[in-house]
Amino acid sequence: MANITWKETTPSWTALLDGVPICTLKGKDIGGWAASWLDDRLWAPPAHLPKATPQPMRFFPSLEEAKSAVEQALQA
Repeated sequence: MANITWKETTPSWTALLDGVPICTLKGKDIGGWAASWLDDRLWAPPAHLPKATPQPMRFFPSLEEAKSAVEQALQA
């Protein structure tokens, strides 16, 4: 199982996988959070846009949802 920790540097959070930065969450002015992978990982297209191209950044409405999605992706 991967060791995932979070480091807060206002206004962002960084996911560390075994101490290595892997993803950054940044708060948006419009509300919500953008999760950006720092390596070659890509987010799968959202369910409502199945033909969309996978992207390195994805928007989440809350910090908790963004953190959960990052942790789930890293556990896969």
